[in-house]
Parts: sequence; C-alpha cells; structure tokens
Amino acid sequence: MSQKINLRVWLKIPDAEAATVKNTLARRLGYADVLNDVKKERLFSIEVDSGDAEEMAKSFAKELVNENKESCKVLIDVLNFEEGYVPVKVSLKIEDGEAISTRERLRSRLGFTNVVDVKKATIWKLYLGGMDPELRAKKIAEELLINPHKDTYEVISRMV
Repeated sequence: MSQKINLRVWLKIPDAEAATVKNTLARRLGYADVLNDVKKERLFSIEVDSGDAEEMAKSFAKELVNENKESCKVLIDVLNFEEGYVPVKVSLKIEDGEAISTRERLRSRLGFTNVVDVKKATIWKLYLGGMDPELRAKKIAEELLINPHKDTYEVISRMV
C-alpha cells in the first residue's frame, strides 16, 4: 500500500520573494484594499510503497530542510492547511527536473528504494479580505503567480 508524505517547508527568516509578490499585488495590480499578507511554502509530496512513513518523513526532512533557516510540517496521506488564508498550489505541468533529482537523491544516495515518486510545488498563502477570497486567489494566480506555458495551479478549497 503506497503512502504519500507531504512535507511543507517555509522560511523562518523574511521571505524576499513573498514580500515582492505582496508589493506587486498591492501597488501595481490593485489589491491593496483586500490583501493582508502573502507567504510562501515549498511542498514536497513523496510517494512511498513500503516502510514506516513517520520515520521516513523525519529522514526526508533532515535531507530537504535547512534547519538553520526553515521550518517544516509533515502530513501523511493528507494535505490540509490552517485557517486564515487561501492556499494556491503552483506546480510545473512540464517535467520537473528538480523533483526528479530529489527522487533520485533519496533513492540512490540515501538508499530509500521505496520512494516511488516525488512531486514539488509552491504553496502561495494569500491572506485576503473582502468577498469571495477564493475567486480573488484564482485571479491573482493567473495574473502573477503562474506562467501559463509551464505552470499549473490549484486553489485549495476550504469547503469540506
């Protein structure tokens, strides 16, 4: 039975890219009245076909997270987010060389032969006020967060 280890990683230190996106949205694209903040995470979704997912997640975190400047959260077989923002998952629709090299590093160099696949994405956390934040998040993704030629995105719904 395969399991998916979702490793959410974010900077402890100020994130210059997230600050730039926030400024661009507020100052150039007219979202100053509804945009409270923008934060960013890296997401590694690691599929394994055997073994103790909790233990492997700890090993993966040691390899993929720089503890000096990053924090992480591990989720097994689920991907959920806290309240207060709209998560927008941006990933490549073309082959992701970084995800492939991460998979090969885990399999070959570290000996995790049970790693089936690795997918990588960026989670943009949009702290939006006003009406219909999910619709706004979709518009923001299309206006700024993705390159339509190579990226795909998903506004992760809060509705259960």
